[in-house]
Amino acid sequence: MLFPVVLALLAVSSQVSAADTGCDEKGDQWLEVQVEGLMDTRGDVVVELHPDVEGDYLDVLVDRIRVPTAQASQTLCLAIPEPESYIVVVLHDRNANKKLDIIDDGFGFSQNPTLGLGTPGREEVAFVARPGRNAMVIILNYLQGFGARPLDQEKRKQIEQRRRSKRR
Repeated sequence: MLFPVVLALLAVSSQVSAADTGCDEKGDQWLEVQVEGLMDTRGDVVVELHPDVEGDYLDVLVDRIRVPTAQASQTLCLAIPEPESYIVVVLHDRNANKKLDIIDDGFGFSQNPTLGLGTPGREEVAFVARPGRNAMVIILNYLQGFGARPLDQEKRKQIEQRRRSKRR
């Protein structure tokens, strides 16, 4: 089931990366991650860089950045230590509690794989970083019915309307 997958992903500690959210050059190689499909602007966006290693790639962390969600699309940058193979995980921690709320939080991986009932395989999510600028777009998935998938525009509008109604 997706719960253990995302729980492993959201071993999100209060650690904040030294990486800055600006996309100025970050040494010889850096990664710009454009996060798309955020449900709303509540909470935090977390981007994690993991090495492409045998076994559970989520057990090893290269870098993490956590920032308040500012808009429905955000671009965050991380320094890449070496031009080699990595995996990126993005999380939308909607209540900023640093814990997984499987019903509410969104998540995505590099290469935007179709998500099943387990963690995607390395071959589905790994990318090879090269010297200089590396860029990718990651589309977030939210639990819907019996699976996780990106929200469509109509669903986002409905959520925003409900949120506005509750404020009144």
